[in-house]
Amino acid sequence: MIHAVFYTLFLLSLYIAREKNLGIIPQLILLSPLLFKRDEELGLKNLKKGILWGAPFLILSIPYLANARCYGFVLNQLGVAFAEELFFRGFLMERFNNLTVSLLFALSHFVYWSNLNALLTFFPSLLFGWLYQRSGSLIAPVLAHFSLNLFYFYLLDMFPEIRELLLRSFF
Repeated sequence: MIHAVFYTLFLLSLYIAREKNLGIIPQLILLSPLLFKRDEELGLKNLKKGILWGAPFLILSIPYLANARCYGFVLNQLGVAFAEELFFRGFLMERFNNLTVSLLFALSHFVYWSNLNALLTFFPSLLFGWLYQRSGSLIAPVLAHFSLNLFYFYLLDMFPEIRELLLRSFF
């Protein structure tokens, strides 16, 4: 029950953040399981195994990092990856399976962004969930999420026509 309550609060906070420019509220909700769950329950364990499974994805971040104009944005992406993985993998996957959590992940992105790209987050979310299950550590999906986000932004810079298609709002 608590999982559904927190997910609902998260969706409402995304809507409010989009309408009122209050982006900090969803981030606080994503991190809130840290207040009432032990680190191990949230997947903050098996660090070596998590690094082993997640580190190969870091190669995908190299093209963006080589051309980065703002390293503050890079650090922001690491924070986003950690917060989302903590909530979706570490918290929600203790109650729901990977497919369900990936649908919830894509839905939350759609509530905020309302574009094709938001719906497509379902597919990498399946990978993140698999990495979490396989490694037993939150580190693996955090590293993959971070790396894939940076690779995605690199592709958007390189191919403006893809950017236009993916980011066109449905509403």
